[in-house]
Amino acid sequence: MGCKGKGIRQYGAVALWAMACFAFFQFCYPYHFFYQEQNQLFLMTWEHALSYLPKPGWAARLMGDFLTQFYYYLVAGPLILTLSLLTLGDVTRRFLQRVLQECNLHKHRDTFAFTIAIIVMTLFAVFSFRHDYRLSNIISAIGIMGGLWICSFFPTKWKYATFKLFSFIIIIPIIWLFGWPKMGKLALPNFYLEKQLAVDNEYYFGHYDRVIDLVESEKTPTPEMKFFYNLVQAGRQELPNVLLKFIPNELGTFYKIGPETPMLTIKNMNELYWALGDITFTERAAMMGNVFSPDNRNVRMVKRLAEANMVSGDTAAMNKYLRLLGKTWAYKKLALSIPNNRKLMEKRAFTNRQDTLQVSDNLHMVMMELLDSNPQNTIALHYLLCSDLLLKDMETFKRDYDRYCIDKGNEPHFDLFQEALCIYLAGTQAKPEEWSRYIHSQHVLNRFAQYNVQRGSKQFRDTYWYYFDTAKAPQP
Repeated sequence: MGCKGKGIRQYGAVALWAMACFAFFQFCYPYHFFYQEQNQLFLMTWEHALSYLPKPGWAARLMGDFLTQFYYYLVAGPLILTLSLLTLGDVTRRFLQRVLQECNLHKHRDTFAFTIAIIVMTLFAVFSFRHDYRLSNIISAIGIMGGLWICSFFPTKWKYATFKLFSFIIIIPIIWLFGWPKMGKLALPNFYLEKQLAVDNEYYFGHYDRVIDLVESEKTPTPEMKFFYNLVQAGRQELPNVLLKFIPNELGTFYKIGPETPMLTIKNMNELYWALGDITFTERAAMMGNVFSPDNRNVRMVKRLAEANMVSGDTAAMNKYLRLLGKTWAYKKLALSIPNNRKLMEKRAFTNRQDTLQVSDNLHMVMMELLDSNPQNTIALHYLLCSDLLLKDMETFKRDYDRYCIDKGNEPHFDLFQEALCIYLAGTQAKPEEWSRYIHSQHVLNRFAQYNVQRGSKQFRDTYWYYFDTAKAPQP
């Protein structure tokens, strides 16, 4: 009865560990699973499966990538990870029990084996806190430990040479199949990155209200969080109203993609180009996101490339990417829907039609070309003017405002722009008729007069005047 009760406690401890592991990754750390799923492209074809050969550990990588594609579905990621860790713990326990039994160490055998198994599971769970720690490493560990367990069944009465030969015959193929697991780094969960991935993925899923809630609930949102927050607000024609909500702010229009650019920035830039409407730069950014992904495969970038070529009208290129998506498990239906997506067709009206050759990613020039192609591209207009204002470049702001608002008879009625024009007009000692031409809000005029009396006062911290006088402009 005592042994039975001890066994129940041991299995109960494992069950509690499994529930705690699943709950943590499901409710506290779920978004890195989506990141891992998007950063690979697994095709359900024999050709793709054979591409893993003949490198050592190919079976573990194949099985790991096959299972990782199901991270696309809610709950699947934490469940697959937990079951994989339990499997690793089980083969570890069984191997240790066999070794101790063969050594006639029966006392506390099961307790020792269970304890080491839980330590091993915990160790690999901690490794999995890293967003780039792949499931294939855990499967490698399962394969190696399973091979040792099989070898432990060889009778001890065999001669040493025979035992060594059979072990060699079994272990070498197992190492070829599963390889040696890559040990990760011991570290605490990276909740800073998890918040960034949460906003990134909620934007990707189209849950825009969720993006706003996540960012506004943070006291100090990360730059990446603000980047997606601005994309959502720009899509709702509200970017000028929230530009000063977070200082410093992140529009993404000053980023330069190069060797020192963070990986997440490279993979996020296609979202900005896509929102602005420049398909050429969208395709370039998506290609770079693909290049900097493991094995140069990224299903999120492939999806974006299919959409970009659909908008640009390159049917052959679009079909190439759709064929890839059609061979995946999770994106088959999406591949069928892209050619008939009405929103994508509507996006064609906002593409860059200027006959120019871009030699740099100067987004100011890109946005001007987009507006020259289609003055109704409000997202590009708001990003252009807001970028000028963040830089405190009043001359450029006034020039862009005249060119794309005044000359087009399309003046946006935002207090932010009116406040910025007050600074320019006051600085150039404009005549009253100029003030009447540009400033249409008596409320703004009254507050500007009050601000000049209390310049720098925090009661005006919601105004562009306060930003102009007190904030540090970003480096262009």
